[in-house]
Amino acid sequence: MLMIRTLLAAFVLAATLPAVDLERGRRFWSFKPVVKPTVPRVRRTAWVKAPVDAFVLAKLEERGLEAAPPLDKRSWLRRVTFDLTGLPPTPTEVEAFLSNGSERAYESVVEGLLASPHYGERWARHWLDLVRFAETNGHEFDNNKLDAWRYRDYVIRAFNEDISYQQFVREHLAGDLLPTKRKSRDGSFWESPLGTGFLWFGEVLNSATDSVKSRADTVDNQIDVVSKTFLGLTVACARCHDHKFDPIPTADYYAMAGILHSTYVREAVLDTPEREAEIRRAAGDPGAGHGSARLKLREGDILFGAQWQATGEAFGRSTAQELVGSLTSQKFRMPKLWVHVRLSGTKSDGRRNENAKLRVTVVADDHKSQHMVPTGKAGWEWRTSRMTKEIGRESYIEIVDRDRAGFLAVDQIVFSDHETPPGVEVVDDGGSVEAHSRAGVPESTWGMISKDEDPRNVKLHVRGDHKNLGEEVSRGMLQVIGAQPVSSGSGRLEMAEWLAGDKNPLTSRVLVNRVWKHHFGRGIVRTTDNFGLTGDRPTHPELLDWLAATFAESGWSLKSLHRVMVLSNTYRMSGEAGDQTKQLDAPNDLFHHLPPRRIEAESIRDAMLAVSGALDRTLYGPGVPPHISPYQDGRGKPESGPLEGNRRRSIYLQVRRNFLTPLFLAFDYPLPVSTIGSRGVSTVPSQALMMLNNEFVGRQAVRWAERVNREEPEEERRIARMYLEAFGRPPEEQEKRETLAFARRAGWADLAHVLLNSVEFIYVR
Repeated sequence: MLMIRTLLAAFVLAATLPAVDLERGRRFWSFKPVVKPTVPRVRRTAWVKAPVDAFVLAKLEERGLEAAPPLDKRSWLRRVTFDLTGLPPTPTEVEAFLSNGSERAYESVVEGLLASPHYGERWARHWLDLVRFAETNGHEFDNNKLDAWRYRDYVIRAFNEDISYQQFVREHLAGDLLPTKRKSRDGSFWESPLGTGFLWFGEVLNSATDSVKSRADTVDNQIDVVSKTFLGLTVACARCHDHKFDPIPTADYYAMAGILHSTYVREAVLDTPEREAEIRRAAGDPGAGHGSARLKLREGDILFGAQWQATGEAFGRSTAQELVGSLTSQKFRMPKLWVHVRLSGTKSDGRRNENAKLRVTVVADDHKSQHMVPTGKAGWEWRTSRMTKEIGRESYIEIVDRDRAGFLAVDQIVFSDHETPPGVEVVDDGGSVEAHSRAGVPESTWGMISKDEDPRNVKLHVRGDHKNLGEEVSRGMLQVIGAQPVSSGSGRLEMAEWLAGDKNPLTSRVLVNRVWKHHFGRGIVRTTDNFGLTGDRPTHPELLDWLAATFAESGWSLKSLHRVMVLSNTYRMSGEAGDQTKQLDAPNDLFHHLPPRRIEAESIRDAMLAVSGALDRTLYGPGVPPHISPYQDGRGKPESGPLEGNRRRSIYLQVRRNFLTPLFLAFDYPLPVSTIGSRGVSTVPSQALMMLNNEFVGRQAVRWAERVNREEPEEERRIARMYLEAFGRPPEEQEKRETLAFARRAGWADLAHVLLNSVEFIYVR
């Protein structure tokens, strides 16, 4: 027995003491500081249009390889337009570019694309892959994540406005805590806090039996996403033991875990002080309020008296029903089996209480478990919920009024051992339970954002077991990158500054590598989400550091980074590599050519809408429910949305975990589980079957045919128009003859369907 105890003690000690050689780890290439290298000299100086070209050509010349010949102008325009906006160029844009013989024609195209609002939509979708964006919780019931679309729009605006990537990173970790927050362009709401919503896009287990483990799993997913997205590191591997390969001790994992265990989500109004003042003026003079009451409690009942954090104006003294707002209580341990809430208000019009605009919600271990809504009866009424699973768990209460046409008043919250509401006598102290309508009250902006609550360290979980605790670990970040201990609060603000800091060598390297991957087909580091020892080494380390340093010098501007890449001769290369070059560098590690690439699932759908003429280019707003076919079934099945998704771009279709769009899944749309920096690209029969049989595809073929028939009466010109819209080029003579014969025999809608199914439509050269 003594020997067993000794062995156990030694095991625990080994699990709690750092065994990682941090000094050795700092000598690994990705942890070294970024130092801007000198642009190399090359023999073929005429080919060098940008510094990028010199780095690429230097490697080719070392191996005696040739760069591929340049792409023709039509193909380059199609490539860069899809890369920067996710849409095909229009015939007008093609002709304008071809007719401009100036070398600056390329620059003009790029500037126009970067200025397009569709640029933000395209690059926001890449970012949403990294943060596992979804609008539902998944698991059994696939409940909604409120206001997820607000985060999506925040990202689109951030890219369109080209905010500094450093600021973007800070807002994601601590947008609610920054000393200087960023306002929306119109000054009506705070942008910065919306960034923190990304922490909460993970899956949520319904009715978890082990709430402590469930919370630990949530934090584990957050650590995984934060570390992969911003650092390109697999920190989550250190949950159970020191990282087997990277210089990340288990203590570092739990240092980060402490920060996230001290962070929670809240439903908040994000109005700026200027908008709040505008709302108060429009709402008129303060009214008498909703009143209060004296309550006689049974022995053992507990009257809830916690502190509340308010957002919005709904729960102030004004009684204008257009006012909205939220009250979020401090955290507490659920003390009793029953919760009784005395409330009054307008009847909810929602089918499910979780979506009700007027509700009192009990949140237990981050799960919105119970919702109480008013019935619309006059005066006060008691609403009761049983805390079967919630009793003893860490909880808080949210009181929410999102209804501009109704109101909610809450008078008492009582915890009880009894099912019946408390008190034999309730005496009103005056004040009517009424709200009055006033015209012209501006709307408020809502968001699900992070908040600090009960900052605390956590203990190391021996072998990842939350029931087997080791020593307490101070909140902090990764030691290998020189992180300082947390001084106050949750530590999210320090984490934000550490991630975005100039001394962090990973943040800039990882980001420029991601952008390079999307433009050139693969990253300089192929493993875009893993810059650790098990990841690939950079094929062009000097180029990577030159890009990272140049990116920082530009003020961390993404648009400047795009210019550096897409205006290079490297980006103009075709896919026509010579046989000898292919033999000497079969994997194309040295970027001697740019092979054709299939466009992503969303761009395939958007391109079909664009060529059919149906695309609604409106920006922003709530997501469109996905179309649910008769063959899709499962728990949490929503009402089907329109087949064409209101003709909006794909980024505006709701991402429902249990009901992802089948057309997207066929073309390698990633499951929103963790960070995906590089989507798979498969070629399987189901893709052809989807393009042939999908109702949406068929509808766009019919729309396209009807439009060109209407706009172009002459058949040969009609053929030329369709080729130009679909492929960015006119048909060859043989194609024209064969296509015309097919259209006359099978019909123009079938021809449109054939063109949409072609390889040339879904690939860019």
